Amino acid sequence: MAIKPHLPAVPIKKASELSGLSPHMITYLGRIEILIPSGNLPGRGRRRLFTFSDVLFLRMIADLLSRGIEVKRLGQGLRRIKEEADLWLEVQKRPRWYLVTDGAEVMLRRKGRLESKTADGQFVFSFVLDMEAAHAPLASAWPRQSARANGKGRAARSHTA
Repeated sequence: MAIKPHLPAVPIKKASELSGLSPHMITYLGRIEILIPSGNLPGRGRRRLFTFSDVLFLRMIADLLSRGIEVKRLGQGLRRIKEEADLWLEVQKRPRWYLVTDGAEVMLRRKGRLESKTADGQFVFSFVLDMEAAHAPLASAWPRQSARANGKGRAARSHTA
């Protein structure tokens, strides 16, 4: 899905700075199809461009990793969630509503229960990721687009997550 021209998107270097993940990790997440940049333009050889929502999702992944979840288990859990396409779209839009971890498991919060996505059928106690803590600094650091670039005569800023 290409980004709308009036919404800013950032290259991988800036996405790395804003998310706290290395460009290598972001590339890896794309390779295993956990996050394909939404701001990409069609065609081969184009720069990968990340929207605000993409970078916010990357920050949530960085938070999960900082809490001790192993990269392999994180990928495994997110791939299981991704198998349910509609649910995957919701998780990407609002990761705080759905993703929790205890540092060892990735869990999905659904219908008042925690469902492990790294261990079949196991439910465990865990803590919730703080989306506001991820959203506020990202929103203040997100680049504004110039009036000339967006063609509307005024600066545009997108903060949809």
